[in-house]
Amino acid sequence: MSRPGVAGVLVLIACAGALVSREPKVDARLQGASQSAKNGWIFVHLEGSPAQIGFQHGYLLAPEIRDSQRVVSILLERDTKRGWKVFRDAAQDVLWPKIEPEYRAELQGIADGLKARGVEMDAIDLTVMNAWQELSPSWFKWQEAQQGREAHVNPPEHCSAFVASGSYTKDGRPVIGHNAWTGYAEGSRWNIVFDIVPANGHRMLMDGFPGLIHSGDDFGVNSAGS
Repeated sequence: MSRPGVAGVLVLIACAGALVSREPKVDARLQGASQSAKNGWIFVHLEGSPAQIGFQHGYLLAPEIRDSQRVVSILLERDTKRGWKVFRDAAQDVLWPKIEPEYRAELQGIADGLKARGVEMDAIDLTVMNAWQELSPSWFKWQEAQQGREAHVNPPEHCSAFVASGSYTKDGRPVIGHNAWTGYAEGSRWNIVFDIVPANGHRMLMDGFPGLIHSGDDFGVNSAGS
């Protein structure tokens, strides 16, 4: 069997190089991030600067964020009879100028992560999502009052909770329980467990909603015990 000549070897090397170049490159901003699912919960580990944490959040949860944004949009329109643009304008003009730089960086990071997955949402869309429970009904009722109109919105959801301690518990230690009275549409999507290791500050564990940089459900603990 004849061996390939120099030209043949060069062709083989070129072909091998082309194959290697087609291998997907992992974005450096995803270093340390991971995702898994169990029993209906989605666990994500995020770490780094606010922008990195945001990028990892957006990239790993892109399908869930896109789905949740559609749900939030429907809820806002149902409750206020106003479209998404009204709340985008409020987020742009009222909220964004007052958002702290590190939160802006995280929101922009989520938008960048979404874009890397082919989802077109910007930081203002994400601001609406993060503030939707304040935009409706509180901001909307205020805004309508400024125009001399009375806002007719659906009643907001409420929560219930209990705390037992002392002789009411088996070991005397406190027991706390909480029910979030949300609708099925958004409640069924509140299934993210965030494990966040920031470049500065304490590691934290919290439940959350796709695209939100806060729990929205008030369940969280950090490595300092708070």
